[in-house]
Amino acid sequence: MNYLRSVRVAHLGTSSQHITELGWSSTTTGQLSRATRDQVHAWIVTGHTFRSLSPQGNQADVVARTSPSGTRYVATVADGRETNNLLNLPRF
Repeated sequence: MNYLRSVRVAHLGTSSQHITELGWSSTTTGQLSRATRDQVHAWIVTGHTFRSLSPQGNQADVVARTSPSGTRYVATVADGRETNNLLNLPRF
């Protein structure tokens, strides 16, 4: 299992905050590595599993998605809890 624990976004402070990079680790407390959104998308498509992990311990499964225009992105599985959304993770 891999854990997404931080994000870098484009257009910080706007309503169009798009994730460009993610901080991830293979354990809940391990050192963070950085990967682009496209890298994480590709890893999920090839069978690697990821969960979001907030500093408060909230977790959610992460899936690979593609927009109608062909943009690849990652998102948490909808469960009605905003606290585990990727955009709620710490920024780097």
